[in-house]
Order: sequence, then structure tokens, then C-alpha cells
Amino acid sequence: MVSYPTLHEIKAAADEYWTAWQELLAARPELRQAVGQHSPTALGWKVEGEVSPLEVAERLYELGDHVYMGPVNGERAILTIQKPQAVALDTLQAIKVLQRRPSRPEDQLGPDSLDLHLPHGVPGLETVQKSLYGSGAKAEHEHNEFYRWLSVKYKKYEFKLQDHTLWEICAKEAARVLGADLTIA
Repeated sequence: MVSYPTLHEIKAAADEYWTAWQELLAARPELRQAVGQHSPTALGWKVEGEVSPLEVAERLYELGDHVYMGPVNGERAILTIQKPQAVALDTLQAIKVLQRRPSRPEDQLGPDSLDLHLPHGVPGLETVQKSLYGSGAKAEHEHNEFYRWLSVKYKKYEFKLQDHTLWEICAKEAARVLGADLTIA
């Protein structure tokens, strides 16, 4: 049976990730300058086994929330739950329940990443790498078949810097399935 997080666990993990992010920004003012205005918008939570949308929704949230589930890389499913109001950190409204990839059984379960929305755009990789020098953090471009982001890994935490929100990606994927054209600007 899959163990889904409770709202209390989500809030605690979001606070822990945000504290680590603020620690990194304090240690590397150049990073704060490079990323500029940003806000946490989604928390990823990795689970083992098949993701069951009804069980997740029943466990975590009352009716009326938006739920989107889709396959990623042909290997696993990601269920996104979008809340009408923030569930943590004043701006975090989305939770990603990520099925652990069968090809990566060593991946840790539980909190996985914090998405940070940069409305003015994501800085270049070289700029972020330079701002991280000496911090022990690493930055790299990552992508799947539909979009790209800049990943910053610091200690045991991963931060995904994006110029779009997770829910925008869900809408784009749904439009693709429906054959509609919806572009993320």
C-alpha cells in the first residue's frame, strides 16, 4: 500500500525546504540577485508503487480541488493537486505526488523538491553556477519531453527554478492530449 503524506507532513517539509533555500540565499547573495523575485509554488513528494488519484484526494484534500494526473517519460505517473489557497509558505498551492521510477529503486521516498516560480524568467545556468561557487550547491538544466527547468541541489534538497507554474504545465499537457494548442509563455 502506498503511503501518502498528510497535510501536516507537507507543511513541515515545505518549511524545511524553504529554510534550506533561505540559508543558501543568505550564504550566496549573488544567487539572490540572480534569481530575483520568486515564490514557492509546488512541493514534490515521491511515493513507491502505483499512484491512486482517489486515495490521494481522499487522504489529503476535501472535494473542490483540482487534480491532474499524467504519465511522465513513459515510466511513471505524477499526480498534481492544486488548492484554491496556499497550503504552506503563503504561496504554495500545488502538491506533486510522484511515483518513484521503477528504473531508480534507490531514489528516496518522501519530500522530493520545491518548485520556485520566477515570473521574470530563469537566469542562465552559468550565472547560477557562478553565484553558487563555494557553497557546495550544484545547478543543472533538467527537462522532460515537454518542458525545461533549472535545478539547484543543495545538501539533501532540490529546488526547481521555473518561469512557469506546475498548474500551467498540467494545462499544457491536458491541451496536448485534447489536441489543442496552449503555449506557456
